[in-house]
Amino acid sequence: MNLHPPIPLLYLASMLKDHDVQIFDQRVDRIERFDELLGRDPICVGFSIMTGVQIQFALDLAEKVCQRGIPTVFGGVHATILPEQTAADPRVDYVVAGDGELLFGQLLEALAAGKKPNRILDGESMGQIDLDAIPALPYDLVDVENYTHSAVLKGRSLPFLFSRGCPYRCTFCCNPVISRGRWRRMSVDAAMNQLDAMVSKYDLDGIFFLDENITSNAKVMNEIAGKIGGRFQWYAQARADSLLKYDLSFMKEMGAYCFGSGLESGSPRILEQIRKNETVEQYIEANQRLAEAGVGIWYNYITGYPGETVDELKMTVDLALRMLDENPYACNNTFYLLTPYPGTEIGDSMKENMPDTLEGWADFGRHNYNAQWHPPENMKRYQRIGFSSKFVGRRLAQRFDNPDLRTLGEEMTQKWRDFDFDRDDEWEVFTERGWKILKSIFGEDAY
Repeated sequence: MNLHPPIPLLYLASMLKDHDVQIFDQRVDRIERFDELLGRDPICVGFSIMTGVQIQFALDLAEKVCQRGIPTVFGGVHATILPEQTAADPRVDYVVAGDGELLFGQLLEALAAGKKPNRILDGESMGQIDLDAIPALPYDLVDVENYTHSAVLKGRSLPFLFSRGCPYRCTFCCNPVISRGRWRRMSVDAAMNQLDAMVSKYDLDGIFFLDENITSNAKVMNEIAGKIGGRFQWYAQARADSLLKYDLSFMKEMGAYCFGSGLESGSPRILEQIRKNETVEQYIEANQRLAEAGVGIWYNYITGYPGETVDELKMTVDLALRMLDENPYACNNTFYLLTPYPGTEIGDSMKENMPDTLEGWADFGRHNYNAQWHPPENMKRYQRIGFSSKFVGRRLAQRFDNPDLRTLGEEMTQKWRDFDFDRDDEWEVFTERGWKILKSIFGEDAY
């Protein structure tokens, strides 16, 4: 339904005008192309990794690179948070932590000159890059047509990153470590020049703002929206309390088609525990205002917080249903399982469950219902809520005209209303029907 281009790699490539850069995206490129590229004897091969299964795919390819004696460079969120552990893997020659646009170019020059730089390079040593100084992303290095579909926006769209970082300090998020509470942005004029060029060149109907928190500054976001002026539709992530700062009818007129918002929990105690700095009352008010303005919203939730009671879990399920009942433009995104990612405050409190090797993190993710950090007696309920959330909440039913999908969604929604997740026989049948439907739509690799 949704495939973003390899944005981190395009950012690096934009700064390497003196080098022949090739990008391999294993999600869409055939593996033979990777072997062809290795045959050109590159200076190095870089991998951008996030925590989770992506690590295993990267390491499998890195092993092929090492067999040819070509240096490997690992960067991205995971490598930034755990640079020493990443560098300890024998398939990793160099690690670039943090912003890599300037540092990676210097590493290439050193390798091309036959030098051996330090194995771990920290982007902070270069200072923060001026986001306006980064050229427009070289989308010509990939087949753009692979990425113009969006699960949220209609027609053709591509992502854009206006800012980096987030000023909030949620305990389940790694941003406090990655961005250290700083929010950096481009100038509005520079951003609009790039946006207008993208929309024109690739015949786009919409822009998917990838920012962690683009709406945190209402003055800046209103300026962006005003300059877009409804010439194309757009999506952005937004906190509920931020949405209360805006005239949402104006935002819709300016092209706002949908927002995404992480509500995380319906329990006031949990919200305070994870330092969300929002209230359930704000969620309800923002949802009502969105409904009045006719602006779409996708909500994210998390289950499995430390100490979360069954009553608190029910509060979250009830909140998700209320958002749908009170707003015909609202959809539920998947309910995720709390995962103590490295670099998060929750992760730091559960270090006894953390892998001690880079490869160990490959099985570590928010879809992993074999997780060892939750009480086993709770896992069935978490798994059933997570799986059924794909069908509850309009998202798939609105996108696909499938009677079986619609019927299953209605049946699962009633189970949510009854908070009935305990009958093994019923949920085995639900799960079997659900997988059959998902695979009929998305193929055997559906998850």
